[in-house]
Amino acid sequence: MTNQLQTLEQIKETAVDLGMRFGPKVVVAVLILVAGFFVARWVGGMCERSLSKFALEPPVRLLLLRLVRGLILAGFFLIALTNLDINLLPLIAGLSVAGAGVALAMQGVLGNLVAGLTIIFTKPFRVGDYVEVVGVYGQVVGVELFSTTLRHADMSRVVVPNRKIVGEIIHNYSR
Repeated sequence: MTNQLQTLEQIKETAVDLGMRFGPKVVVAVLILVAGFFVARWVGGMCERSLSKFALEPPVRLLLLRLVRGLILAGFFLIALTNLDINLLPLIAGLSVAGAGVALAMQGVLGNLVAGLTIIFTKPFRVGDYVEVVGVYGQVVGVELFSTTLRHADMSRVVVPNRKIVGEIIHNYSR
């Protein structure tokens, strides 16, 4: 019985010691992340207003906004980790090795992403154009990063992966 009480007392002392040592750092790290969230929203809103002055396709605008917000959140996340006295060099090295493995595993998805960026920036067709792509025809309803959505004359939707579109013959009836 006394052995169990001693164990509980040691657990309590260890928890109090860890709370006193790391508690304030955790609170500051959480405050840094919350501040980063609000800063990312604020800067994202400013960028959205700035980008609305340019004639950009909606997916390009959305991509740029997400990129800006993501970079800001990543910066605040790194600041929070540094505040917690976490050494970032091994973490970054491990993430780079894991990233290479994930990239190999996600070749199809990344192929769609790169093909989507190619379509968005080269603009072989726009939303509203009537096109024939890979044997499928219809009005372009949306061009996303991973797929393009077409609407047939019978109002059915066809979703075509972007990697199937890039490198194929595109017949644009609207131009």
